[in-house]
Amino acid sequence: MLWTTLGALACVLMAVPGVIALTTGRLPPQLRGSVVRPELWGYGGLMSAVGLGTEASLRWLTFIDFFGALGFVLILLGFLLQSRAKRLPAPR
Repeated sequence: MLWTTLGALACVLMAVPGVIALTTGRLPPQLRGSVVRPELWGYGGLMSAVGLGTEASLRWLTFIDFFGALGFVLILLGFLLQSRAKRLPAPR
């Protein structure tokens, strides 16, 4: 019960900044200078949260390998979207 609650709390804590970025365009203070596309960053946050929820809840079904891999791919794609939303470093 404790692990289920902690997993659900982690999913919510990952999804809330994504929803805020999508609806208002605002970002957490530490990201405001480096993220140039807040909507894309928000979609990445939501995709990572869905992937974590898939890992936490659906991988215990009969298709363990499929849902485990699906959750992992969703988490990676979410992080990829979030990294694409950031500003490129200046060339040297």
